[in-house]
Amino acid sequence: MNRVRPHIRPLCASDAAAYASLRLCAIDEAPHAFASTREEEGKRTLDDIEARICSTTNQIVFGAFDGATLIAVAGLRRYPLRPVQQKGFLWGLFVAQAHRRNGVARQLIAAAIDHARAMGLTHVALNTDAENAGAIALYRSTGFEAVENEPCVDGIDDDTDREVEMMLRLK
Repeated sequence: MNRVRPHIRPLCASDAAAYASLRLCAIDEAPHAFASTREEEGKRTLDDIEARICSTTNQIVFGAFDGATLIAVAGLRRYPLRPVQQKGFLWGLFVAQAHRRNGVARQLIAAAIDHARAMGLTHVALNTDAENAGAIALYRSTGFEAVENEPCVDGIDDDTDREVEMMLRLK
């Protein structure tokens, strides 16, 4: 498989429709990995999505593009409460099936970490499914360490999921 050299950049308002489509694809593929359902996500307006993806002083969403096509995304958000504002949270990492195992996820993580440093963050956290060995291995290879395994009870479906919290300490 050829290694993709995507163009990585922050998403903007004009990317909202492409983001919405990719997000629905992600939810269809791994519904348990997202806090929202396909139905909830499908009800979001383009204004809602623009607000979610447009950069602010506390948040950025990176997109990886193969030509004009959005193939992957990853978000970084600063924790809003003053006592933990030096920490960030990596969220929503997803790479379209056809572009996996080409280094795209690693490039998005690197962009997010570089931006976290520029924001003055000292830590970046993330959560992932404890059963997702591939994601855990990827995050470990980029410097994240597991800090906690705890059951998360989903009261909606009576399912019990296990998540791993991982943390990267920035120097």
